[in-house]
Amino acid sequence: MDEPEHAVLLRLTKLVERLFQVPIAYIALLGPEREVVTRIGSGQDYWESLKTYPLEPVLAKPRVWPDPSGATVAGFQCGDLRFAAAAALRSSDGLELGLLVIADVQGRPEYSQRDQETLEELASVLAGKMELRALACEAREAELSLREAESRFRSIANSAPVMLIYSGVDGGSSFVNQTWLEFTGRSFAQELEEGYADSFHPDYRGRVVDTYWEAFQARRPMTMEFPMRRHDGEYRWMEARGMPRFLDDGKYAGYIGCFIDMTERRTANLDLRKQILCTAAVAQAAGACYLILDGEGRIEYVSPLCQRAGGAEEMRGCFLWEACDAAAQGRAAVEDAIRRAASSRATVQVTVPYGGAGEHAVMELRWRFTPIFSEGGELIAVGAAALEGSVDRKVKSPCAHHLCVLPPPAIESGGAGCDIGV
Repeated sequence: MDEPEHAVLLRLTKLVERLFQVPIAYIALLGPEREVVTRIGSGQDYWESLKTYPLEPVLAKPRVWPDPSGATVAGFQCGDLRFAAAAALRSSDGLELGLLVIADVQGRPEYSQRDQETLEELASVLAGKMELRALACEAREAELSLREAESRFRSIANSAPVMLIYSGVDGGSSFVNQTWLEFTGRSFAQELEEGYADSFHPDYRGRVVDTYWEAFQARRPMTMEFPMRRHDGEYRWMEARGMPRFLDDGKYAGYIGCFIDMTERRTANLDLRKQILCTAAVAQAAGACYLILDGEGRIEYVSPLCQRAGGAEEMRGCFLWEACDAAAQGRAAVEDAIRRAASSRATVQVTVPYGGAGEHAVMELRWRFTPIFSEGGELIAVGAAALEGSVDRKVKSPCAHHLCVLPPPAIESGGAGCDIGV
């Protein structure tokens, strides 16, 4: 009775008592199995008698007892009661919510069909009231659940070590996490709507925003790299990845982005590129063919001297022994040497035979594989240099001319490495 919705229903039953001038009026609420789970109203002393009245007849058709036709109700233990009338409470979609019941210890011969219609109308009004309250209760529970989920998301997002931003269906920024605010040194309010772009480098801002809106409207992922101003004024290179957000029912909910500071990695890549160019220049001056491989032997860069023997684009992404016939004949030894160089952190040399035709019938090539590591000790690449070894038959051309490009392999080579060309 202390619950707010019960208090409202109790007031309504008091109103029914006054309208029909009866000492007993209550609402019986039904459970999923059509059993009475609670009763709200007056006449508690007569509840034991009233609850014996079968529900099925009342739910099927509004009832008045005594029935003017003289029909009896099997199983009804009326006790001191001499009058009872009931009408079903149904929701707008026909769900049986309960019963509205009035009763008296005195007979009511004057109770008319019009009175019963009035009772049914009141039952309809009460059912509508109950339905509205139920919907309001569900909406409030959904809102509380949503707030709890949003609070949980914010807590997780603010703990993330990367910068996060997401937008609603209008595309404007509606949230950035604490890591974002610490990076920019700006307030949460400053980053909302279009404010998030203020920290982007002016030379990149327009292109970044245009790319975002294209991806947002097309509802597809996006990836970009651009500089972004830190709170101390320094511009840091960011890798921004965005993904569209969808609800469980498939409805578009907006966009979420993740920003990762890649300045050190980008600097390391630039240093590595310089190192590769310098190494390639030295190798070319020494008449050596030089390539850059990943840790598994896929070609990522081809020096100019090797490019004369074949197209760099055809070689890039293929395993060395698949793209170069000078390595194909000693595949097992070459593959093992690359693996040992990558794992042992030491330069590994291997000599393999090379047999061609005519003037280039028999010779040996000495492959030197040198692992390249970052300052943090992570393997970045493996340098591969091919030098002439002992020659069983005189050759007139430098060994680089023997590094013929093979046709693309028939089976998938495992994917192309990253493009770190000149």
